[in-house]
Amino acid sequence: MIFRNALILLSFFVISVSADALAKPKNNFLFFQAWPSGHEAWTSYTKFQPYLENMKHPHNTQWAGYGWYAEDWTSASRSKLDLVNGFYTADIIRDQEMDDDVPVLVVGPSFYRLSGLDKRRVVTTVDTVYGVTKSGSHRTIQLRDWNTKMPIGIYTERGLQLQ
Repeated sequence: MIFRNALILLSFFVISVSADALAKPKNNFLFFQAWPSGHEAWTSYTKFQPYLENMKHPHNTQWAGYGWYAEDWTSASRSKLDLVNGFYTADIIRDQEMDDDVPVLVVGPSFYRLSGLDKRRVVTTVDTVYGVTKSGSHRTIQLRDWNTKMPIGIYTERGLQLQ
């Protein structure tokens, strides 16, 4: 009988201590700090941000304030073509084709792993190397998926527009 009562009291105690579990720093029942100092500041800093972009702005104007030029990347590599070959090696770009006299850039699976800003940087760099939007009958690059063969966007002088 005493054993049963002690077991019931122990189970109530365990339930009452664990029922209020929250994912924020608090003191435990022995008045020791449960989390190290600064833990709350760290957890508020690392809130989930899946794309790290503000999707309320249109695509072309969202990154208008960034001071980046394709020459930042091309000057850092041995040659411009080595840089583009690196995009092929990383499977960011799969192929370059022509479809009814329109240049088509076939993107690989690694293209989708890039941030929106880096997608624009890659396509801008390819355009800078080949000069598609500066000359030619069609000043547009169509982007196409490697798997579905469907168009996913276009690139013009004004920037990249993804669907």
